[in-house]
Amino acid sequence: MSGSVITIASLKGGSGKTTLATCLAVHWHLKWRNPLLIDADPQRSIIRLAERERALGGIDLIEQADKSVWETIKQRSPSYGVTIVDTPGFDSDITVAALAVADLVLIPVKASPLDVDRMMDTVKTLMSGMKGWTPAFRCVLTQTTRGSVISRHIRAELEDGGFPLLATDMPNRVAYAEAGLYGATPTQIAPDGPAARDIADIATEAEVLLSTRNARKAVGA
Repeated sequence: MSGSVITIASLKGGSGKTTLATCLAVHWHLKWRNPLLIDADPQRSIIRLAERERALGGIDLIEQADKSVWETIKQRSPSYGVTIVDTPGFDSDITVAALAVADLVLIPVKASPLDVDRMMDTVKTLMSGMKGWTPAFRCVLTQTTRGSVISRHIRAELEDGGFPLLATDMPNRVAYAEAGLYGATPTQIAPDGPAARDIADIATEAEVLLSTRNARKAVGA
C-alpha cells in the first residue's frame, strides 16, 4: 500500500466524502500506516475539523484546493504509506486533477435514486478525464439504514448496472456527528464501537484492492 493514492470523489454534496476521507485517514494513522490527508475541497471541512479539540489525532494534513493539487500528490505521496484526497462536491478541475493520480477512487453514494444518478455522473467524469491511466474504483453506500428496502434496492440496482461496490457500507450513525464535535472520528472516540468497525472493514477492503493493483503493476513493470 506504500505510496498509494486514494481519491474520494462525488459530484454531489452531502454524500459523505469528508467523513469517509477523515475516517480512513485516522484509522490508518492509529494503525501506524503513515497516511497523508489532503483537503482539496474549497469548503475546507477537513481543515475546520482539524482545528477542533482532538485535531483528527494530529494526522499529517495539507490544504490545497486548486487544480495543481495533482503535482503535490505526486511529490508527497511516495513519502507516505497512503495519501487520501478529499475533493469538491461538484464538477471541478480539482476533482479531475485528483482523479488523474489516484490508484483507487472511492465514490460515496447515499441510498437514494437522485444520489445514484449523480454518482453515475461522477463515474463519467472519472472515465472521460483519464488518458492512459485507469484507477480502480468502488462505490461506497453511505448513510444507509441496515436492512431497509431502499438500501437493498439501491445496492442491487448498482450491482445489476455493473457498478462495483464495497461489500461494507457506512450506516447512518450518530457516532460520526458526535465525534466531529471534537474534531475526531469514531475510531478515536469509541474504537470498539460499530462505526469504528465499519471503518475498519472499509479500510481492509481498500487495502486489498490497493495490494492487488500494486501487484499487477509490478508484474507489468
